[in-house]
Amino acid sequence: MQLFNPVQMGRLVMFLPQFIRVFWRLYHDARVSMLAKSVPLIALLLMLTPPAIELDLIPIVGELDWLLVGYAALKVFIWLCPPNVVREHVAQISRGASGGA
Repeated sequence: MQLFNPVQMGRLVMFLPQFIRVFWRLYHDARVSMLAKSVPLIALLLMLTPPAIELDLIPIVGELDWLLVGYAALKVFIWLCPPNVVREHVAQISRGASGGA
C-alpha cells in the first residue's frame, strides 16, 4: 500500500514552504484565539512525555507517532482558526505577499 505516489509527494514538497508560512502567519495573528494557538504547543509537549520518547526507540513507530500527532495538531489548529482569517492568509501568500499579520 502506497500513501503517496511520486507526483503527489513532489507536490507536497513543492508547497511545503507555503504551508509553513500559512501556519506561521496564523500563529502570530492576533485574531486567532489562544485556544487554537495552544494546540501545537500541547502536541509538542505530548511528544516530549516519557511514553512518547520511548516510542521513538521503535523503528518506524517512532517516526509515525510524530507525523500523526503533528498532522492532527495542525489540522485542529487550522480548524479552530477563523475561516476568513485562514482564507486571507492563504490568498496573501498565493499573491506573493511576504508581510506578517
